[in-house]
Amino acid sequence: MQALRDGGSGLVAIGTSGVASSDTVPLAVSRLLLRLPRAQVRLVESTMNLLIPQLVHGELDIVVGRSAPENADPQIQTEILYTEPIHFVCRPQHPLAERSALDWEDLLAYQWIVWPRGTPVRTAFETALAAAGQTMPSRCMESNSSILNITLLNHTDLLGVASHRGALRFERMNAIRILPVQLTGFGSVSMYWRPDSLNRTAVSVALDSLRACARADVDNAQRIDER
Repeated sequence: MQALRDGGSGLVAIGTSGVASSDTVPLAVSRLLLRLPRAQVRLVESTMNLLIPQLVHGELDIVVGRSAPENADPQIQTEILYTEPIHFVCRPQHPLAERSALDWEDLLAYQWIVWPRGTPVRTAFETALAAAGQTMPSRCMESNSSILNITLLNHTDLLGVASHRGALRFERMNAIRILPVQLTGFGSVSMYWRPDSLNRTAVSVALDSLRACARADVDNAQRIDER
């Protein structure tokens, strides 16, 4: 009871895929800790095919990642947090970074690093390529790690693909540049949880924090629209 009065309410274990690990989940955790300073938080980053079974088996309380029919399970509840576009990105000193306009010939002259097949960013990327009458670049490497991707982009002339929120956050940190290419691909991010965990304060506050962070992207969306 004293822990509750002092702002603590137990442990919450949150799993996240790469699409939400650089922005939504850490911001939601910071909001959670403002409300519950003594709450214990355990974070796990992995792929959705591994995270969802851990959620079902009680090893995780919440999972945040791509929205997909294969993630549905009768034992868990799902809520879409947001839908967002994707961007092409590169290192700040890349030869294309200061160009005001680019075409596909410019982009396909470079090697790419892309997310694995089935991830929301990869699916949105393939949708954008198909809409432009293009196919996957022939020279690609695959990675599902945001940090690994950022490091590779910063030390090479690779081009990459990033979700809207992650791209904006890393651009503000001067880690990447968003290239001026309009894309039609979109991906959605959802949160998943077990109904029987809602009676735990840390879990319910974490869900509320995720919703609040998902709604807090209006200014960033306007920034992209103004470009």
